[in-house]
Amino acid sequence: MRGCGRQLRQDVQVTTEELAAWWRAFSDGECRGYSALYEQISATVAGTDSVLNRLLTLPSHAQQPNMLLAAVHDLVLRGGAPVLAERYRGRSADDVGRTFVDLVMEVWDELVPVLEVRRTQTNEIGRVAFLAPAFAALAPQDPPTVVDVGTSAGLTLTLDHCLIDYGALGRLGPPKSAVHVACQLLHGDPPIRPTRVAKRIGLDRRPLDVADPDDARWLLACTWPDTGRLDRTRAAVALAASVPMALRAGDAVADIPAILDEIEGPVIVTTTWALAYLSEERRRQFSEVLATASRGRSVSWISGEGVGVVDALPFVEPPDVEGATASVLGSIRYEGGHAESAQVLAHVHPHGHWLWWYDD
Repeated sequence: MRGCGRQLRQDVQVTTEELAAWWRAFSDGECRGYSALYEQISATVAGTDSVLNRLLTLPSHAQQPNMLLAAVHDLVLRGGAPVLAERYRGRSADDVGRTFVDLVMEVWDELVPVLEVRRTQTNEIGRVAFLAPAFAALAPQDPPTVVDVGTSAGLTLTLDHCLIDYGALGRLGPPKSAVHVACQLLHGDPPIRPTRVAKRIGLDRRPLDVADPDDARWLLACTWPDTGRLDRTRAAVALAASVPMALRAGDAVADIPAILDEIEGPVIVTTTWALAYLSEERRRQFSEVLATASRGRSVSWISGEGVGVVDALPFVEPPDVEGATASVLGSIRYEGGHAESAQVLAHVHPHGHWLWWYDD
């Protein structure tokens, strides 16, 4: 999953107190009301200097809560932490926070290589629930090429192959799809129309290969174990292996121009919790690249990011919804080298559980 919560700047050395505050904010703002397991673990880590100080010896990307949580979950999935595995399955009522930090201290040397090499898997399949109406709102006349930046294994590139259930509003996708995503509509009347895709391209610094057992397990490790999404993630991995797509290794800013240059016809660029990992300067450069690419044709950008991450979008007060902090679903259309329109389409649960749509 493309991490939730605020990001510490990657070019600034942080203190133990600042890192502790980040973990507390993650526990309170992202986990509470959604993952009791990770809420308790994150709160315990926030109060454990021995773990925080070890995290501070690692590269900045490895200090974010999602990374340590995923590295330990990966160990659980490999059978290396049976006591914690029982708690992750809901079969034990012990102090999971203390069990977690004790394990981290015990197996730290085993976790370090994972934390240094891996990145957060950022393509939570539940996000197709808000991407689909965003695609419909753009309403391209011809099926677009979709370029997903920060794609990991390209899971959300399969959005038209997933069954998405909006309750009384209806369903999208193949009725017999193995990937079933349910989304609660809290407000508005989003367009619910089939998504058409001509070609799928994913760009990531290190794309994950769903055919590689270690990569496939990492996708599961980044799925929060007590949120009921593990089986769906397994199905999404299998689906991604069956849908033709091109995953490219490269930089979000430096390498996307060449990809856009090779595309004929309409193009929609998507980012879901990817820009949050870039500095403000590189976010600005990313937008400039898309604007430059629009000098010969229209380029659209659909973003699902934290509040304030895409500064070209107008500010809309998030709804007061209990649980994980709302993400902003935005749409920007570039024409003739500049942004022609920029609007907030909705506020959404970062994993697609609910949708608060803003009607025109």
